[in-house]
Amino acid sequence: MERAKDPTLAEHEGPVQLPSGSPDLATRDAVLAGDRDAAEGFFRLHLGSLYEFVHYRVGGNRAVAEDLVQDTFLTALERLAAFDGRASLHTWLCGIAKNKIRAQRRRRRPVLIEDVLAEADPEIEAILMAVDREPLPDGVLEREETKELVGATLSSLTPDYRDALLAKYVEELSTAEIAARTGKHEKAAESTLQRARTAFGRVFTLLAKKRGGYA
Repeated sequence: MERAKDPTLAEHEGPVQLPSGSPDLATRDAVLAGDRDAAEGFFRLHLGSLYEFVHYRVGGNRAVAEDLVQDTFLTALERLAAFDGRASLHTWLCGIAKNKIRAQRRRRRPVLIEDVLAEADPEIEAILMAVDREPLPDGVLEREETKELVGATLSSLTPDYRDALLAKYVEELSTAEIAARTGKHEKAAESTLQRARTAFGRVFTLLAKKRGGYA
């Protein structure tokens, strides 16, 4: 008989299950065993990235984002035994958060950027699975009129892509400096940056079109 799937993982299943000795599964086991330090570490490790993920998807509403993040962690702790490593803990948490955001959206009048992100999620994930090389529009991160759309785009990228773009275009670090910060060889850092540019450009264009065009 086919095993029932965890609904929180429906959008985030990966092709390869994590090995039994993975850090995420070790964290799960420690938290379930009542290890308070492990639970606090789990919260601290994922709080920032989860908040950023939610924050842009609720139109930058800080109070709503904080409530949803807290609710996401509570639900995650309740369902932690169901986490089986088919996705990372970060991806699993984002899946729970998306369900919370959808439920919250149904209780109020939709805000355009949230709806765009919700509708575009499958296409965003497809884009990020097939990244090619394309240039990032010059200065796009500094353009005030695109701040909201840029934020939504960045929140959709993987942490390594987002960090690479922010380091390059906001902190204005060189590729060598980015490599030193991340502990990668310079060629590997440049490769990550190229893929990040492509992912950003494609997702940004997709969201702009769905939102009604961008000049």
